[in-house]
Amino acid sequence: MRAPRRDHREGKVETLHEKLFKAAERFGDRVAVMSRDRETSFREFADRVERLAGGLQSTGLRKGDRVSILAHNRLDYLACHFATSRIGVILHVMNTRHVVPEWLWAMNDAESSALIVDREHAGAIPELRRGCPSLRFVAGIGEVEGADFTTDQLADSGHDVRDVPRIHPRDPVLLIYTSGTTGRPKGCLQTQVGSSTVDDLTAEVMNVTEDDVYMAIMPYFHQAGMIRSRATMIRGGANVVPEALKIDEIVQLMAEKKVTITMLVSSQQGLVLVDRAVNQGLDFSSLRLLISGGGMGRKTMLALKVLCDALKCDFMGIYGQTECTGPVTVVSGEVAFQNPDTCGKPMRGIDLEIWDENNRKVPPGVVGEIMVRSKMTASYWKNPEANEALYTGEWLHTGDLGRLDEEGYLYFVDRKKDLIKTGGENVYPQEVEAVLNQHPGIAEVTVIGLPDPQWGEAVTAVIVSADGKDISLEEIKAFCRGKIAGYKIPKMVKMVDSIPKNETGKVVKRELRERFLKEEAGRMA
Repeated sequence: MRAPRRDHREGKVETLHEKLFKAAERFGDRVAVMSRDRETSFREFADRVERLAGGLQSTGLRKGDRVSILAHNRLDYLACHFATSRIGVILHVMNTRHVVPEWLWAMNDAESSALIVDREHAGAIPELRRGCPSLRFVAGIGEVEGADFTTDQLADSGHDVRDVPRIHPRDPVLLIYTSGTTGRPKGCLQTQVGSSTVDDLTAEVMNVTEDDVYMAIMPYFHQAGMIRSRATMIRGGANVVPEALKIDEIVQLMAEKKVTITMLVSSQQGLVLVDRAVNQGLDFSSLRLLISGGGMGRKTMLALKVLCDALKCDFMGIYGQTECTGPVTVVSGEVAFQNPDTCGKPMRGIDLEIWDENNRKVPPGVVGEIMVRSKMTASYWKNPEANEALYTGEWLHTGDLGRLDEEGYLYFVDRKKDLIKTGGENVYPQEVEAVLNQHPGIAEVTVIGLPDPQWGEAVTAVIVSADGKDISLEEIKAFCRGKIAGYKIPKMVKMVDSIPKNETGKVVKRELRERFLKEEAGRMA
């Protein structure tokens, strides 16, 4: 492996690729990444990153260019992440659950120069080429029909990294599109210093050692998946990358590879783990830590406690967001189960306050907006107005409502702008409403999130019929399919005679939520 030059004017902050190269020097022949049939050492992985960086740079990519990636978790997804960091290129990660119009919107907004894609998404290449004028080439992870060349060909091109760009701590390294509070999703730029720092803190709170094996179930287009893979690597642990396997195959692989840490995307995955341990005799005795959301309430946390007790492992819950480059607070062990509504306390180096509408700090117990200050906070791509609204001084507006108790524990209360979080994904209701409003049988519609044991929140369409006839959930799903991502499609439909509004004509969603929750409570009683 050819070690990169280091510019000492970067200060004390190590870039993501520098941390990888340091880990390769330290851990050498230990396994860094494994799939079912392949193991790659730290030295081999770092060498591939360096060769990929040279190949990508030889195509004409320069510092600050954007490269989009559309793929399931796999070795070359991680390798491209570190390789783009090496040459100062920004990696734009795309949600594999989206559809072509959503991918195109983000690629055009990012002005992507290149697209890296796996075989499963090859069918989208022609439309993405036609619809994105800035796109110069497509690289396939493996043999991908319609790609200009493969990542293997890039890595084997023989081009060294030349004219190494100076990478500053505040240079962006990742571009992640996140649902905003108005209009289209916003591109969030995460920096080298933010990403590097959050990796250190994550490795610290997970107590990662070189003996750990992390199962990357969480998709890499989510920062949660990427951060934990990087945090495991910098301390010499191995990553199991299951690629596009089904849940049955994932849990089988967990047992085979003796996974010690993983992150649950849904409660259903936890149920499958326990079922396979009991009914198939799979051995999960190596598993020591399960990660999920924090402060999810008594019912969910009780289920997680039963799961952790059955698997004889610890639990860690997190609260965070993309604009904060990941986790903000952490709650672990018995505290999480004894106090099921708390998201925990801020990680080291993160300041957290609750502010009122006049941007004044409120005392413990008072609900207000959750405000965060740290060197890990991010900014928006090409959106000065959103950036202006995002910050007050050094403090970032999360848009979430919460409260602190006397001991400094955070309690999440609600989304300030009705963002729905379902199965680990963010859904902005206006986007769903825009699609449903095209349905000829709908006179009026609003979209809310209702509690759901599997998804956290279920996207719920509240509909006033145009002709007095009920519209079934199956019809709504069929109408939405192909227009928006699957997770944005409503999972429940509520037919109503009218939708409540305030004096300015805005829908009062709180009244609808309260009504349906009361109806559900009455039905259960």
